[in-house]
Amino acid sequence: MKRSFRPSFPLFLLLLFAAAHCATYSKKTYSQYEQENLVRLNAVNHEGLSELTKQFLKSNDLYESYSEYPRLVIYDLDNRLTATKSRNLAYYLSELCYHSGTSLDPEDPMFSRMFASALVYSYTYLFDSNAVPSEPDPFAMEFRFALDTYNRSLTQLVRFAKRNRKLARVTDLNVHLVRGTLTMVDVKVETAWTPKSFLQVEVAWDYKVSGFSNHIRREGIGTPLILVRKYPELEAAERRKYEFVGGVGQAYPGTAFLSLEESYLENRSLELKATIHLYDPVYRNRIEFSGLDLPMESDTTTPLAYMLSAAQKKDGFLSAFDGEAGREKRGLYFVYPYRQDKIPVVFVHGLASSPFVWFPMINELLADPEINGKYQFWVYWYPTSNPIPVSGAEFRETLYDLRKVYDPKSEHAAFDKMVLVGHSMGGILAKLMVIRSRKEEWLRESKVDPAAWAAAPADLKKQLARLFDYDPVPFVKRAIFIATPHRGSSLAEGFLGTVARLLFVLPKGVADNLGKAYRFLTMDKNQDDFVSEKYGVDSLSPQSVFMKVTAEKVPAVKFHSIIGNSRLRDLDWINDSVVSYDSSHLDGAESELLVPSEHSVQSHIPTFLEVKRILREYGGSESKN
Repeated sequence: MKRSFRPSFPLFLLLLFAAAHCATYSKKTYSQYEQENLVRLNAVNHEGLSELTKQFLKSNDLYESYSEYPRLVIYDLDNRLTATKSRNLAYYLSELCYHSGTSLDPEDPMFSRMFASALVYSYTYLFDSNAVPSEPDPFAMEFRFALDTYNRSLTQLVRFAKRNRKLARVTDLNVHLVRGTLTMVDVKVETAWTPKSFLQVEVAWDYKVSGFSNHIRREGIGTPLILVRKYPELEAAERRKYEFVGGVGQAYPGTAFLSLEESYLENRSLELKATIHLYDPVYRNRIEFSGLDLPMESDTTTPLAYMLSAAQKKDGFLSAFDGEAGREKRGLYFVYPYRQDKIPVVFVHGLASSPFVWFPMINELLADPEINGKYQFWVYWYPTSNPIPVSGAEFRETLYDLRKVYDPKSEHAAFDKMVLVGHSMGGILAKLMVIRSRKEEWLRESKVDPAAWAAAPADLKKQLARLFDYDPVPFVKRAIFIATPHRGSSLAEGFLGTVARLLFVLPKGVADNLGKAYRFLTMDKNQDDFVSEKYGVDSLSPQSVFMKVTAEKVPAVKFHSIIGNSRLRDLDWINDSVVSYDSSHLDGAESELLVPSEHSVQSHIPTFLEVKRILREYGGSESKN
C-alpha cells in the first residue's frame, strides 16, 4: 500500500518563509506628479530630508544613527569634511543642519548654531574653490538645493538678528557654528541708505500680499527684505517732502547676501569672518561672485504692499473728497530714491482718487528690466476738490521746485526727458503742463469787462496770472493720456456731479479767494455764495469756461491716448461709461489704443502693456538721440 507524503509543520513554515522572501522585490507605477515632486523635496520645503541626503546617509550606514543622534552625526561628518573637502558632503551637512534647526525653538541657543552652520556649509558647496571637485555642477540637484538652503538659512539669521536687535549694527553679530564662530566683520551697502537709516527690517517671504494683478518675484540667491526707512528728521526739509508720503514710512526692497572672507575648509582659527552685502533689486538682478554669475533673489511687490497697506489705513473713502486733508498730503513723491541717470515718469490720479491706483501698473513696470533700467517712477497727490486751474498751478510749481532741489544747475539730461501719465482729471493736469495759456483767453470766455481787469489790484492780477498765464514745462517731453475728458463729461452736469459737489470739501481759503476775485471782476457785490466753477468737477462740464479755453489746445510735445471702450460699437457710441470717445480723442496723437474697459482704464493689463510699449519706444529713441 502506498503512503502519501505529508510535509511536517516545520517544513511548511520553511517553505512559507522562502516564498515570502522571493517577493522582496516589487514595482509599482507612480501616480501623476508623484515622482517629480518626490525628487524635489528637501528640508527647506518639507519636514523630511531630500532623497539625495537620505541616499548618502543610507550608503554610509548613518540613516538610523541620524534619526537617534542627529548632532553627533553632524559633528562626525564635519570632521570628515575637513579631511576630504568633499563638495557634495558640504551640501549634505547643510541640509542636515537645516533639518535639525527646524525642530528647535528660536530661543534655543542651538537654533542659531544650526542655521548659521547650514549657511556656511551651503556657501562652501556653492563658492569654496578649495572643495573637491573645484567647481560645483550648476545642473546638479545638489546645486539647486544648496541655493535654497543658503537663502533660507540666511533668512533665519536675519530673523535671529532682528530678535536680538542686531540689525542696525550687524557687525556686532557673532554666531556659534558646529565648529568655531561666525563673525560679521563688514557691511557693504548698495542701497541709498545704510542699515542705521531703517526703522525696521522685515523678511519679504513672511508676508502674503493682495491688491496687485501680479506678484513680481525673481528666483536666485539671497534673502529678499523689506527696508522700512526712518523719517529723516536731519535731512533737509526741501528734499524730505519728496521722499515721504505724509505720515507714511517708506518701504524699499533689498536683498541680503553673506560672503565668507576665508575658506571654512582651511580655517583653523575657529573664527570664521563674514561680510554682509545689501543689494538694491530695483537696480540690479544678478550677483557676480567667486567666478559665478548668479541671478539674485528679489521681491519688489511685497515692500510696495507693506507701505501701501499702512498708507491706506490713514486714507479712508471720504478723505478723497476732503480738500483740507488732501492739501496735507499734496505733493510729488518718489517711489524709490532719486536717480539722476533715470528718466522720471510722473503718474497723476483722477477725480476723487489717490496715487494708490497707480501701483499695480508701477509694479509691472518695475518687473521689466529694460524699462526699470531707464526710468524712475514718481506719483503726484493733489486734492481733486480744487478748481482744476488751481491744481494745475500747484502741480506746475511742484515740478519746477523739484527740479530746483534735485538738479539746481539743470545738469541731469534724464530730467529733461520727463514723461507724464494722467488718468481722467489727472490727464487734464498733465495736459496743462504741455500747453500754452494766456489770461486774456480766460477773461474773454468769462465775459469779464476789460475795465474791471484794468482796475484790478496788483495782487489779484498776480494771483490770476499764476492760474492762467503759463507756457509748457520745458523738461516734460512726453505725455500719456488715459481716459482723459479733454472736452469734458456730461456726467459733471448730472446727478453724479451733484453728489460730488455735496461730498467735496474745499481747502480753507480757496473758495474765499476765488469768490473775491470773481465778485471783483464781475462787479457783482451781491454774489456772496456763488463762485463760478468752484469745484474740480465743475471744470469737467463741457460748457465750463475751463473746457471752452482748453478743449482744443494741442500739446506741445508728443503724446499718446489710451481710451476706455465699454461699448463695442462704432465710434459714435464708444465710451467708458464716464467719458465719451469724442472727449478722449485728440488729433495728432502718436498712438491711440481702445481698451475694453469702464472708466478705470489705468488698472487693466492691456493698458500696462501699452504704457510699457510707449516707454520702450521712447527710451530707445532717446538713446539713439
